[in-house]
Amino acid sequence: MQGLSVVICTRNRVQDLTRCIHSIAAQNLETAGDPDIEVIIIDDGEIPEQVLGEYEALIHKQGHSFMYYRKNTDRGLWLSRVKAVQLASREIILFLDDDVEIPGHYLASLLQTYRDYPDCAGVGGVAIGMSNSFLGTLRCLASFQQSFSSGKLSLSGQAGSMYNWHKAKRTFKTEFQHGCNMSFRRAAIQHLAPVPWLKSYSVGEDILMSRIASQSGPLYINPELKLLHHESPASRDNLEDVAYTRVLNHVHLLKDKKSGPLGYLALLWTTQYLILRERPRKNEAAISGYRRGMKEIFNKQTAQ
Repeated sequence: MQGLSVVICTRNRVQDLTRCIHSIAAQNLETAGDPDIEVIIIDDGEIPEQVLGEYEALIHKQGHSFMYYRKNTDRGLWLSRVKAVQLASREIILFLDDDVEIPGHYLASLLQTYRDYPDCAGVGGVAIGMSNSFLGTLRCLASFQQSFSSGKLSLSGQAGSMYNWHKAKRTFKTEFQHGCNMSFRRAAIQHLAPVPWLKSYSVGEDILMSRIASQSGPLYINPELKLLHHESPASRDNLEDVAYTRVLNHVHLLKDKKSGPLGYLALLWTTQYLILRERPRKNEAAISGYRRGMKEIFNKQTAQ
């Protein structure tokens, strides 16, 4: 029997979180061998005491453990991930976004996948509705936002290949997972630590965590692990900062990977495309952010 820690990192999304908790409590685990499950909420905001009490009662009713941890300092998603690893006590850690809803078979299927691939360091799933049209795929390939291989990052380090994951018929190897539903063996990420450039809107944190975990074994995507991602607003930051961070963090990811000049040139092209995409929308804030980020590609202190 494998133990599972289900972790939800959240901030002031009580309605979304409630829906997610209810979907966890509604899991059919008859085929999973009565697994040892704990549910952990890492909170960067506030949840009313009455609501927390309802969560705890609901989770306990299913025979699972429940833990709530509110961060008063060190805000940000990556630091919530770090704290979750410190608190989790089961063999496998599943990270769910607070605005997802998992179908009744999800946890049983996840645990079965770990049994099917005992050498793996992690298993991820697919968000229903995340897909590209044929023309959209061509644009993503041309702008280096997507790789030709479903399990590979693009030349500029982008994760656009996940938009084709819904087409997969069987479990496949990958070098990255999608942060809304990714899981790892605790041993593979047990040394997770703060990262200076991953603050606030943590673009690329799922790529970095996947990279760390993959040092312990292969990662897989099981297309049967589908969930609904309701896509609540991704960030409370302003559009300029989000656009800037989107470029800056990929500069750091390329540096971490030691990708060389070709990766930075590809990121430059990707950023130029993103600017051109925003011009018809007259999204000056995002354009300004992308331009600021573009400067970091040439910043030797940042990129070298």
